[in-house]
Amino acid sequence: MNWKEYEKEVLSECQRVFLNSDISYNVHIKGLYSKRMRQIDIMVKNGNGAVYIIDAKKYDVKIDVKTVESFIGMVKDVGADKGIIVSEKGFSKAAINRAHLGENNVEVDILNLRELALFQSEVAIPYAGKHGVVALAPFCWIIDGRRRNNIVATLYRRGFSFDEAARNKEWAYINFWHKDSEIGALDELVAWQNNNLLCDDNKGIIEEDCSDSIRIRKFKSKKYPCPEITLFREFDDFILFVVLFSPDNMINKNIEKMKYLLLNAIPLHVTQ
Repeated sequence: MNWKEYEKEVLSECQRVFLNSDISYNVHIKGLYSKRMRQIDIMVKNGNGAVYIIDAKKYDVKIDVKTVESFIGMVKDVGADKGIIVSEKGFSKAAINRAHLGENNVEVDILNLRELALFQSEVAIPYAGKHGVVALAPFCWIIDGRRRNNIVATLYRRGFSFDEAARNKEWAYINFWHKDSEIGALDELVAWQNNNLLCDDNKGIIEEDCSDSIRIRKFKSKKYPCPEITLFREFDDFILFVVLFSPDNMINKNIEKMKYLLLNAIPLHVTQ
């Protein structure tokens, strides 16, 4: 695959994820500060008028910090609200830190274009018992429908295996809670889970937040190699939740990915 074909694959991924948006390919815009024409691989204008620019990098090596800094300059020069660099080979640690710790509106993402393995997809219908959802995988991630130890489905970066994702400590899983007479609301479920977590480690730290109707809990424990982050969305008869494991410098961006899945999930009733 050459660089042009890679750009088209990234374009296809943008068209899948950025719903109800105006997406343009190979755009030229005059810079606000440079006063010269800037070439943009992909431009996205969402329904709220926000502008995203996406740069697809088909390099044979990881993206370095200089490339990220150059892209940050272009995001500012064209007046974009957000910028995303996509690379097949990934990024150096310094490049990731520069994007995620230095700029709130710049992301780096990995789109590895190896063939998808069996049971992996970008759209899935995970279910448990009579409850399920139509779920869209976040940008550059896939949903793996193979069940593992009472886990309904797992998520990780496209082009990687589950074992690779687990070794990198960057993956998530989907589960359901069926409301009953004992636990029939989100507050009750979170309180019950919090109690179980603290019984396992009474020195663990729990932090909670709510954003865009999504409840978020972070649990930090010395027993865990990284924080356990759980995001919840409540429906009439059940609660859908995603448990995320992520490297520290990717946590905020990966939380946004899981929020995307939850906010776009469509509930359904499973007839067996």
